[in-house]
Amino acid sequence: MASLYSIGLSGLQSSTARITTTGQNTANVDTEGYSRQTTSTVSQSGGGVLIQNTDRIVNQYINQQVWSDTSSYSFYESYHSMLTSFDSVIGEDSVSISTYLDNAFSALQTANADPTDTAARSNAYSNFKQLASQYNDLANYISDQRTLANEELESSVDAINNLTSQIANLNKQIYKLETTTSSSANELRDQQEQLVKELSEYLDIKVNYDDSELMTVNLASGQPLVLQSTNNELRLTSNTNNPDGELGIELDFGKYELNIPTDELGGSIGGLVEFRNEFITTAERMLGQQALVFADVMNQQNQLGLDANGDYGINLFSTAEIEVSANAKNSNEDSGVEVRVTAGASSEITTDTYEIEMMSSTTFKLVTYDLDGNVTSESETIDTATATPTSDGYYEVDGFGVEISFDSLPSYALGDRYQFAPTKNAAESIKMTARSGDYLALSAPIAVSSASTNLSDVAISISSITNTDSSTSAFTTSGGLYSAAPQSLYFTASDAVEIRDGSGTVLATLTGITDYSNLLEQAGLAEDAGYDISLDGTPVAGDSFSITFNSDGESDNYNGLKLANLQTENTVEGSKSFTSAFSSLVTEVGSLTATLSTNMDASETIMNKSIAARDQVSAVSLDEEAVNLLRYQQSYTASAQVLSAAQSTFATLISALG
Repeated sequence: MASLYSIGLSGLQSSTARITTTGQNTANVDTEGYSRQTTSTVSQSGGGVLIQNTDRIVNQYINQQVWSDTSSYSFYESYHSMLTSFDSVIGEDSVSISTYLDNAFSALQTANADPTDTAARSNAYSNFKQLASQYNDLANYISDQRTLANEELESSVDAINNLTSQIANLNKQIYKLETTTSSSANELRDQQEQLVKELSEYLDIKVNYDDSELMTVNLASGQPLVLQSTNNELRLTSNTNNPDGELGIELDFGKYELNIPTDELGGSIGGLVEFRNEFITTAERMLGQQALVFADVMNQQNQLGLDANGDYGINLFSTAEIEVSANAKNSNEDSGVEVRVTAGASSEITTDTYEIEMMSSTTFKLVTYDLDGNVTSESETIDTATATPTSDGYYEVDGFGVEISFDSLPSYALGDRYQFAPTKNAAESIKMTARSGDYLALSAPIAVSSASTNLSDVAISISSITNTDSSTSAFTTSGGLYSAAPQSLYFTASDAVEIRDGSGTVLATLTGITDYSNLLEQAGLAEDAGYDISLDGTPVAGDSFSITFNSDGESDNYNGLKLANLQTENTVEGSKSFTSAFSSLVTEVGSLTATLSTNMDASETIMNKSIAARDQVSAVSLDEEAVNLLRYQQSYTASAQVLSAAQSTFATLISALG
């Protein structure tokens, strides 16, 4: 049986330890990440009390939930922050492509009112040049946002590596302290968990403890960041096989590196990556698609008219060559390909990633992928040995809007791949190559008229101009019509006509006519001619009509009106006009911003609830500590009384023996 003295002394020691713990809790009431502590005791065999450990009061499940919810909130907050800045710019009327489109086409309509007005032509030219420049400016702004996101990523990766290094170092300190002393490393563990909370703002992480109760930190996808006293650092890498040249992320294990799936990172880094890889790429390609289609359709239509000098129209705009990335595993690194948009087929171009896949040394197919890597379309296999190339050696892929040229067939092998995104650089590179407003081809290349001797008042009109290429149409290189081209119509009856060439030779005869539109097409002559005509009524026998080269058409605006009508035609993917395509981009930005705002608010609420649950378990309550302090003070006083009683008893015993 222990003596009364030893019982009282152990009680004093126990109360002192508990008061010390209460004091530590009270002193750290405002310390971020501090977990309140409690000192446990057990009754000692033979009497008295034995102090065991001073431990933290924590719930690791709740802590993990806090870290997970913090990561989720940081993801949305980071993404939303970047997108809000973008939304505030792209939605402004002063920078809107729609505003510049309206200005340019309005100026074109003014020029159409008087094609001979040099000032009006110059004004239209200036507005179209400004439109091209605005495509450049917006594309550069998008590129700047990608650069900003990359810089944020670089800074975040440095911060992550610093945090994981500190966590690993604390593992070392904890192990040393707890194995060489009987004390628990409570404060060090609090610091470690606070570092983990900071880390969870950057990444979605999972925390476990090994047999020595040392912390291990893994990415949500399983790769280890911290193992005992070692941390594996993250690195940013450049993916040369990606046509967008996006930075990738890998984990450095010292002897080797491991690529990390960027769609599973979570946290603010995950938000930055998704903003950069998904949204920025989408915005860049959507804007590029509009610029590419705009340049193509304007060029094609301008080529079908005559400019202020009476010359055939030229290309008004140009875009940069399409960049092609060869797969690093290709059989011959010196064998490349060139890609261009098929003239007049830009409406078939999508914002997808395109991949040329060699099926043999001379055959290939084209596959398109969305940004998630899903196949969206696939061409038939094209055999270069049997397919007919263009005059300069390109092979057209029907339905895809592109043509492909190979460096040196057949120096390719099965499995060779080449990737490109046709819309990627179009907006940043579009420029007006025409040097003045005189190059706007507002006039039609042909003029039509009714003979003055006609008995009817039926009028002839141009129904279409489809081709002015001298090698494939009725138009000569120097300006004019080939003699063998359709140049007159003579009606032998109201429903019968002879279509004659320049020398009067009958090229075709139509009888039983009921529809007087597109007469050359009905005669099978329109495709070779490159033009067609229509009548607005039923002629009578003897009526004749002529078709000539429009050498005196300075005041004609036939093709100018065609150019102006392109503003409202559904040319982008065959379903959207230029304006509606840009509006789709603005709408997508606004909708995504609103969705992210909602998700951010919801995730913040969930995070705060998790933090509150953690605080309910681990945070210091001054009221509770005040009650404990009073109780432990009373316990201390009582134990002191026990010691006093023991001393009195001992003194009485000594006196009795004396």
